[in-house]
Amino acid sequence: MLVRWWWILGFLVVLSGCGTSQKTDFYQLYVEADHALTGVEKGDVIGIGPIHLPEYIKRPQIVTRTSEHSLNVSEFNRWIEPFSDAITRVLVINLSNELASNRIFWLPRTDRQYPLDLRVAVDIGRFDGELGKEVTLESRWIVFDRDDNPLQTHISIIHEPIQGQTYEALVIAMNNALNNLSQEIAQAARTHLQK
Repeated sequence: MLVRWWWILGFLVVLSGCGTSQKTDFYQLYVEADHALTGVEKGDVIGIGPIHLPEYIKRPQIVTRTSEHSLNVSEFNRWIEPFSDAITRVLVINLSNELASNRIFWLPRTDRQYPLDLRVAVDIGRFDGELGKEVTLESRWIVFDRDDNPLQTHISIIHEPIQGQTYEALVIAMNNALNNLSQEIAQAARTHLQK
C-alpha cells in the first residue's frame, strides 16, 4: 500500500513539472531623440496634453482587432509601460525632432520656467490593428495659442500597413502611425509659430 502511494505521489510530481505556462512578451513604442538637441535648451516651447485614450486600449495587454466589432486582448503580449505614457513620450520626442526644439513638454509639467508658445491636446478615438493587415489611428487634436485659445482643430485618420503576422510587426506599424500623426501636428505648429 505504501509503495502505491509513493508511486502516485511521484507521478503527480512529474505531471506538475510538465505543465509550464506560456512566456509573456513585452513591447515598447520607440523613437530616438535627435542628438543635435542635446545641450543648451533651444527652440519653441510647446506643451503636449492632455492626451485622452479610449478605455479599451488603456490596459497592459495589447489589443488587436479581429473584425469590425470584435477585439482580442492578448494575455501574453503586453506593453512594458502604461500605453498612454508611451504615446505621450513618442509624440513629445517626435515633435522635438520635427521642430528642432528640446523644449517640448509633456503636460502637466512641474517646470513653469518657460511660458508655452503653443499647446496641443489629443483625443484618440481608435488605435488598434489586425495582425497581418493594418493599424488604424483615429484622432482629433487641437492647437492652442499661448493664451490657451484654440487655433486649429484637426481630425486625423491614419492607416499603416502591418508587415507581418507578429505582434512586433503590429507595434512597428503603431510606431509608424504615431510618427505620421507627429508630422501632421508639427506642420500645423510651424504654421502658427511663424505668425
